[in-house]
Amino acid sequence: MQDESIPQTLEAYRKAVEVDPENVQARYRLALQYLRARRAKEAIAEMQRVILLDPKHLEALFQLSLWYYRRCMFHAAIEAAQKILTLDPANPWAYFRMAKSYFHLGKLDLAIQSFRKVLEADPEHVIVHYHLGIAYERKRQWHDAIREFSQVVSENPEDASSHFHLGLAYKRLGMRDLAIGEFMAALNLDGEDSASLEQLHTLQD
Repeated sequence: MQDESIPQTLEAYRKAVEVDPENVQARYRLALQYLRARRAKEAIAEMQRVILLDPKHLEALFQLSLWYYRRCMFHAAIEAAQKILTLDPANPWAYFRMAKSYFHLGKLDLAIQSFRKVLEADPEHVIVHYHLGIAYERKRQWHDAIREFSQVVSENPEDASSHFHLGLAYKRLGMRDLAIGEFMAALNLDGEDSASLEQLHTLQD
């Protein structure tokens, strides 16, 4: 259910922009209100105007990169993230958005490079290690995948998905007992994990 105050707030910012079309913060707030009102196209268009008025508006670039990504506009998300990096060269979240976008575009090497840039800022970032493991899995770099998923389960032993992917990597390397152990761990954490159960049947037959 939509917040009843949203239309009023949106109209207030819209009028502020009418009075002063170059009011960057009013346009920024208007864009956010459009998004809250579930008017995504208008939100993006308004945030693009913010960038035209102030190309160094980091918050607007962050929002645009995220919104583009959520609408599967991956090239645009990468472009917005790159603009962030020209202003803040070590920004980990810009690299993360780029990495996820490259991954969805099938550009796995660029995704891996960007994920690793995030880890330079936060070496124990579990989510990044997980996504990096998935990228290595797609490239069939099993030893690298094992390293990343092992890092995840060392930080979060109850991550059933990482145990499952570890099992897959061990299986691909012919390490049957280790694979069984990981699939069992995943199944113990998630009793409805049919994928792990299926893998166990293939290994135990």
